[in-house]
Amino acid sequence: MFKENKYFGEVWFKDSEDTKCFCVLELIDDKIFITTNLTEKYTAYQIDVIYGMFTGLGYVTFVNCNIQHSSTGIVETKVYRPKYTFVCAYHLIDPINLKTNEFQIDNAAIVKWVRKMNWYNSIEDKVEKQEDIKHQTVISEDLTLTITKSTTYTSNHDFLRMDNVGYVDFKLGKNLSILESIELYNSFQKLFHFIYGKSVQFKSFNFKCLSCGKWASLYYKDDFNKENISGFITLDYDTINEDLSKIINHWFTNPDITYCADIIIENLLSVKTSHSRRFTNSYSAFEAYSFKFGKTYKNPTVEKYLLEHKELIHRITSIPENEIKGYVSKIVRHRDYLTHRNKIKNNIFSQFELLYISFLLDYIVGIGLMRKMDVSAEVIDKIMLRAKSTYQDMQSVNKLLNKDVLDNS
Repeated sequence: MFKENKYFGEVWFKDSEDTKCFCVLELIDDKIFITTNLTEKYTAYQIDVIYGMFTGLGYVTFVNCNIQHSSTGIVETKVYRPKYTFVCAYHLIDPINLKTNEFQIDNAAIVKWVRKMNWYNSIEDKVEKQEDIKHQTVISEDLTLTITKSTTYTSNHDFLRMDNVGYVDFKLGKNLSILESIELYNSFQKLFHFIYGKSVQFKSFNFKCLSCGKWASLYYKDDFNKENISGFITLDYDTINEDLSKIINHWFTNPDITYCADIIIENLLSVKTSHSRRFTNSYSAFEAYSFKFGKTYKNPTVEKYLLEHKELIHRITSIPENEIKGYVSKIVRHRDYLTHRNKIKNNIFSQFELLYISFLLDYIVGIGLMRKMDVSAEVIDKIMLRAKSTYQDMQSVNKLLNKDVLDNS
């Protein structure tokens, strides 16, 4: 959408089109800032809508423009940060009651997830192009989702350039508001984190304008992106492609699955969360999963629900089966200590151990949800191996790396 980090143009208010002011649009850390001397006399914090025209972009509409900075002198200058920015080559976008029935998002993380690349065959002196990937899932009469990985070309007299691109397309049988469209994309982002563990700020969010039938663009700071890949499930496209449509269908039609996954995804996206906080999040995710999908007990307890997964805990941790009941009781006791602070602080886990118990609970829920989404046994086995490697191998290595020679306890 934005090929440059800075654009120049004019901006104005809806009811004052004759009063236009020079403006600089800058893209900084995936956020848009506009600097101008266009001001409203009595507004202190936010302007609802600002219209503009910019060289290299066309017509631009800024929505929910928070005032970041003000300076006064001969001319008063303000820096606004809009929450949403609409760009159209044909006309101004009226954001109020705006609806669409088709939109496409360009997300470069899809390219890395698919992991198919074009390459130069030096022996035959030619470029070998991989076939495009197009995975379509019909979720309902009102929603079709298509994931595409393809190649774009740019050329002139000096060069030929090939770029791999990844898209997710939503085609709707009804008109949705822009906020509802964003929510659909957020659902996809959560699924993408769940199965792959990584995403990035989108390059473009294009939607069909219902008033003219042309395509326009939307830009906002996406909160559901994290460039560093997580150590959770992490399945690439080739591993999951045969099960992908089943997963997508369940994800978008079964709210119980997404309800349970949301807390795990919060853990994946969190930065610098304490081990205690991460553990309580994972514990809550396990509770939610157990209440939705576990056995029915007359007096349900988390300990009973955990013991339903005794074999899985043994496979992931290699704890002897006759010790798992005590291990499970200790998990519950530590959670009670963190929640109520009315327990004596003895026979509980260290902060380091707590991190890997959090991973264990996330994997129990993740594997359970994958089974609920009818994923094949081969994929479940791959997740199981990753879970075992995370809990045992990574824990052993990190225990050595984090050893403190001053700690004699």
